[in-house]
This record gives sequence, structure tokens and C-alpha cells, in this order.
Amino acid sequence: MKLYVCIDDTDDLTKSTSTGKIADKIAQRIQEMGGRLEQGVTRHQLLLHEDIDYTSHNSSMCMVADIEGVEVNEVKKEAEKILLENMAETSDPGLCLCGLDQLLQPDRLIAYGKRAQQEVIKKEEAYQLASEIGGTILEEYGGTGIGVIGALAGVGLRLSGCDGTFRGGKGSQYAGMSYTVSQWKTMMGIQQVLDFHGRALEDQQEIYVEKQLKLAMLDHKKTLIAKEQGDRYVACTKKDLYQGDKRISTWTTACENFQPDNDLEECYGESENACYNCLYRRWTADGFLCVNGAGSDGTA
Repeated sequence: MKLYVCIDDTDDLTKSTSTGKIADKIAQRIQEMGGRLEQGVTRHQLLLHEDIDYTSHNSSMCMVADIEGVEVNEVKKEAEKILLENMAETSDPGLCLCGLDQLLQPDRLIAYGKRAQQEVIKKEEAYQLASEIGGTILEEYGGTGIGVIGALAGVGLRLSGCDGTFRGGKGSQYAGMSYTVSQWKTMMGIQQVLDFHGRALEDQQEIYVEKQLKLAMLDHKKTLIAKEQGDRYVACTKKDLYQGDKRISTWTTACENFQPDNDLEECYGESENACYNCLYRRWTADGFLCVNGAGSDGTA
């Protein structure tokens, strides 16, 4: 049985933990129980809007596992345990589990996930949809419980096969090196390599990696996206793939109150002491806000 598991809104501004770190723990536990993780944990960006009470990024974390021989209720029990032990005290967590063989209306779930990237959705709608599409468990664990909105949306987006980036950078041991598309596929388990316009690159095309690879989910495949830079192709970074990358230009100097986010997965410039890596930034549709109130103008 193929089971989708997604969590959202498990952290708070203290960033004593992160949704990504908790997702990693759940993924590890599922594998310890005998489940087989497919491809990895993916991060799905949801709508940035002033009417949505998110911490900094409004993204959910989803994984897919083949749990043949493992009971769904056992997975749920273990996921709940990890979530409750690690979630921030003032967070609003949600957990969604969806069994693919029992899901009756996948198109509705995918459509909901896409809407959550464009519209403000109420918690009641998430529960209603989960009850109607079959094979779906949706629960909240404290606070306002609005994490159920993103948890359900993350499953829909992962199910679409054309959304999200894989948690964790890969191939840092190859930093500063170039290999052909064919070689990258073999070395890193990459299934396709595309340019920034979505065109497949030939197997003999060389791709240069500056620091590490950041892979995306496209067409249900683990995908490396490369951009033309001068006379060569360079693997896209997290900054390139993030939907707000066009706004990253004036956020390059951190104020005296800078404090780095404790989850590197939520930073966008690796080692830069810049606002977009700061614990106190909160992404918005127009850039970010400084929730500490200490930035020079509070916006980007």
C-alpha cells in the first residue's frame, strides 16, 4: 500500500524545531517499521498572505511510503508520537495520511492543493474534503489546528507529481565539478535534467555544480534543473528554485539583530548573514517582513 504522509505548522518563532526536521524523524521511523520511502521528503510552498497565520514560510512537508505489511494506524500512532514530542509549544500542527488505494477522488485533492497556493482556505473546508474523497485521515494537535489546511494541501501537491523541492541538498562532494547529464543521473539517482524553460538536456551535456544540487519534483520524477550561465549550464540552487527568487536582490545585508535560522533547509544563501536567512524574517507575497521589528524598513 502506498501511503502519503504530510505535516504542517509544527514550529513557532523560537524555531526550536522545524516542520522539515520533524518530517525527517517521521520518515526515518516509517523506514524502521519496514516501510520503503519513495524518493524522499518534499517541501511544498503554500500561499503567502496576511490573512494566513504561518510562522515564516507557509510550507508543508510530504513523504510517500510503501507500507506493505505495516498497518496505517501504526504509522499514524508513530507519526503522532514524534509530532507531539517535537512540535513547538505554541504551534498549530496538522497531520494528514492518505492511502492511495482507498483514495476515490484524487483530482479533487490535487485541485485543493493547487488552490492552497492561490487562495485563503478555511480549516472547515479541509476537513470536509478529507471526509469526502476517501482513504484520508486529517487531524490537528493543538493551537488553532490550522496546520490541517497545509497538511492536506501538501498531499495533493505531492500527488500531482509536479510541485515541490526535495528536502536536503545533495552532491556537496562534487562542488566545483562538472559532469554530464548521464553521469549525474547515475551518481545521484536523478531521473531527468531540464533547463529553466523545461526542455530536456541531452545526456552528453555537462552540468556544473557550485555547492550542491537542489532537486525538484516534476512529472513525478526527481529532477535537476540547470540554468545557462555564460557558455555552460549550472545546476540551479535553492535560491533559483524558490518562487520569490526575483525579489532576492536588496536583502543582502543583515542588521545588527541578525540571528540565523536554525534549519539550513529554510535558508536561501547557505552561509550568508542576510535577511532572507534570518530567524526573524517572515515571507510575504511581496518579499518579507521583519517580525522582530529591527530591520531597517521591515520589508524587502
